[in-house]
Amino acid sequence: MMKLYGFDTINTLKVLMFLQETNEEFEFIPVNIRAGEQHKPEFLAINPAGKVPVLHDGDEYQTESNAILLSLAKKTGWGLVDDPSMHKQLVAWLFYQASTQGPHFGQIEYWSGFAKTPNPEALAHHHAIANRAIAYLDGQLACKQYMCGEIYSIADIALFPWLHVHENLGLSMETAKNLASWLDRIRSRPATMKALAFFGPNSIF
Repeated sequence: MMKLYGFDTINTLKVLMFLQETNEEFEFIPVNIRAGEQHKPEFLAINPAGKVPVLHDGDEYQTESNAILLSLAKKTGWGLVDDPSMHKQLVAWLFYQASTQGPHFGQIEYWSGFAKTPNPEALAHHHAIANRAIAYLDGQLACKQYMCGEIYSIADIALFPWLHVHENLGLSMETAKNLASWLDRIRSRPATMKALAFFGPNSIF
């Protein structure tokens, strides 16, 4: 059985969403990053980067949430797209999420909730980039249901969690109707609802 090391985080949610979609059996092993458990020697032996999630699948520890999604999709055959050009888009979306959406949305979370010393300039900077990302994603969904066309894929799963909590970050989708509809479609999936409820009523989700 697979083991998922994680916590109530955006990146752990991605993997949970996939596992719920495919009904994969797994054991969840909590790593309380708020208490610093990711820095303990026993966890660093698993992932020297000190980050969750980590997926143990057989004899291998897999790290980086989007890489885990891609590995699971290749293993199970779920969450990919058949068209070669669309597959290239899917991979590009995974990189976009990791290089642009994730870092800037994460910085908003940090500067608005965790930083000991406020930095309004930094918060405004990342808000501006996040708003441009919302507009960009909304435009990409003008003529399709999902990021890679009409098929729900790991590209959607990767992008979903930060957008799901956009209101908590002070972001709006009032002018992003396509993206708002996309969010509703994913939120209504039974697997998504199970994943969102995984950490209970006190979850960040």
